[in-house]
Amino acid sequence: MIKLYGAAFSNMFNAVKLALLEKGFDFEEIETFPSQKPEYLQISPMGKIPVLEVNEGFLSETNTILEFLEDINPEMPLFPEDAYERAKVRELMKVFELYIDAPARKLVPAVMRGKEVSEEQYNQVRAELERGITAVGRLAALNPHLAEGDYSFADIYGYYTLGLARWVSKAIYQWDVAREVDGLVEWYQRMAANPFVKSIDETASSSLARVMQK
Repeated sequence: MIKLYGAAFSNMFNAVKLALLEKGFDFEEIETFPSQKPEYLQISPMGKIPVLEVNEGFLSETNTILEFLEDINPEMPLFPEDAYERAKVRELMKVFELYIDAPARKLVPAVMRGKEVSEEQYNQVRAELERGITAVGRLAALNPHLAEGDYSFADIYGYYTLGLARWVSKAIYQWDVAREVDGLVEWYQRMAANPFVKSIDETASSSLARVMQK
């Protein structure tokens, strides 16, 4: 059986979990936290979560895991069949990864632990998020899915990266980054209504609350 290592407070863990559910895989969740212990680095070279274990071995890095799931179960596609449209989905995912998720992560310690944000970081991250969300607005179809065509990995990846950015932007700037793109909040709400997503989000909220209390 497939094993998914990670923790429910992690947006990337939840992205992989949703993909597994959407594709109908049987899998076991094993609660695991990021670690630099030598034994964990053997399965996750950077010590990050999530990690996927299959018969052949271990896989880390969310995008790689999602691509693998598509390869082993193409009958439940989450990438378009057309090569160009597939590339457009990957383009959206990369924009969310580099220009939404990455800058938002810089503010997570401040939101979770009350650490001070310098004026330089405050302004820099805000500017990065503004550029990132503008790029999303240029690419997103929102008709009704994030990319043109059917529900795809762009929706899954976009939902969980945007969710992190919305959380920190509201906490630090009293600003909802998603409102910068017409139709993006409505798309996010449609995603949140997905039964799989609702279940994952409930577990994630409980997990995050426990972590923040420590």
